[in-house]
Amino acid sequence: MQFSVLRYFVLVPFLSCFVISCGSSEKSNKEYTYFGGEIVNPNTNYVILSNGHDCKDTIFLDKNNRFLHKVENLEDGLYSFKHKPEYQVILLEKGDSVLVRLNTIEFDESLVFTGEGSAKNNFLIDLFLQNEIEREKLKRTGFRQSPSYFKKNQDSLLQMKSATFEKLIDKNELSNLAKKLTQASFIFEYYMRHEFYFNSLYEMGSPGATEELSASFFNYRNQIDFNDDELKRLYSYNWFLNWYFTNASLSNNSNQEQYNDRVGSFIYKLDLIDTVIKHSYIKNSLLRRSTIRFLLDDSKNNQESDIVLKHYLSVSTNKRSQRELKKLARHISKLRPNNIIPDQDLITSKGETVKLSSLFNKPITALYFWSIESKDHYVKAHEKAEYLSSLYPGIDFIAVNTNADQTKNWLKTIKRHRYNLENEYEFKYPKCSSEELVIHYRNKVILVNEDGKIINPSTDLFASVFEKQLMQYTQLASLEN
Repeated sequence: MQFSVLRYFVLVPFLSCFVISCGSSEKSNKEYTYFGGEIVNPNTNYVILSNGHDCKDTIFLDKNNRFLHKVENLEDGLYSFKHKPEYQVILLEKGDSVLVRLNTIEFDESLVFTGEGSAKNNFLIDLFLQNEIEREKLKRTGFRQSPSYFKKNQDSLLQMKSATFEKLIDKNELSNLAKKLTQASFIFEYYMRHEFYFNSLYEMGSPGATEELSASFFNYRNQIDFNDDELKRLYSYNWFLNWYFTNASLSNNSNQEQYNDRVGSFIYKLDLIDTVIKHSYIKNSLLRRSTIRFLLDDSKNNQESDIVLKHYLSVSTNKRSQRELKKLARHISKLRPNNIIPDQDLITSKGETVKLSSLFNKPITALYFWSIESKDHYVKAHEKAEYLSSLYPGIDFIAVNTNADQTKNWLKTIKRHRYNLENEYEFKYPKCSSEELVIHYRNKVILVNEDGKIINPSTDLFASVFEKQLMQYTQLASLEN
């Protein structure tokens, strides 16, 4: 298939010279690997290249926002490169001379690779963008399709991606590893969608979902390697594993009553992961992500969190992740409804330090959060807050910026957009405050009453149910007063 996102790239002389120079004597013996490029509208003066374990290199930009990094005896495989707050995956092999150019305003959409090793990476980023488009369509209608229609549609998409993959390997001399990773990137996306489709049937109240599917629907499960070291950092592989084990834990329940036992199902999921996966990195990563998701989204009270956390600690062997999740659970425990919200130091547009607790002057205060780097989000968030303020005058909508060391840019932004400065604040200690208020989702809203008691610790500014919640809470507040 022809990927639908068109992107353009103009090489500057520096990058052209770089490609030529890297094609000389050093390239022939494959000792060195080069990673360089240019960041347009940079958010910071560095990028980070990491393989997820012991390798993490900080690469600084020069005065022209370009960078160049030389690696000796590189370990072939998938790496992540991060330019705060965004990141993307790159496939690097010994002898590659990969250049990247991107604009932070549209990080993924503007991202283009050139140089030796660029073809496989352009395939991966094009596929990533195409998958995002397809997933949005699936969310709207696809997961309500009949099983036969869903499978027919996904089979068709798989065939088109396979054809594009064949063109890639015909035109480029790829290593066996590169072939494996580029092919796996869409194969496991295909598998993951099947698992998610099955899960959506459960969510729509169909505990006998397996009976609605053909016998061949899950045929691919018989050929899965759950311990593939070369795929351990592949996004689609990890998301497939997550949904596979989620569904396996649900399928174990023989009736609706057991299905409703969320804690029991989740503990069974952790046990399945611990039993089936032997690869320590894959196992610990999946245990960590799954448990974080449960603590953030599914835990209804501290007792449930404690049970799940205790079980996670019994199966995880990653000490760093264990400390991280203990801290997360501790912060979540303080953000339960009817608890007083943990107080924070905020900075006003006048440069004054105030306490969060001093802002609760109306029956309900809605705290929403934003970052300078995510322009599309903060523009829409402020528009939504302004709209809701007009509908619910009894609710104060307070915008809190989460950036560190960006006070000047924050002030420029809120003044340029002519936001109401009385409702604009930034954290004085962003890292600490973001952890204590558990700001893991950019759409998160915390609702509190005028006494600082939490009404809802985590709702979604853009969720369809949000306005209904505001109406309900407003009615309750008026009855109490």
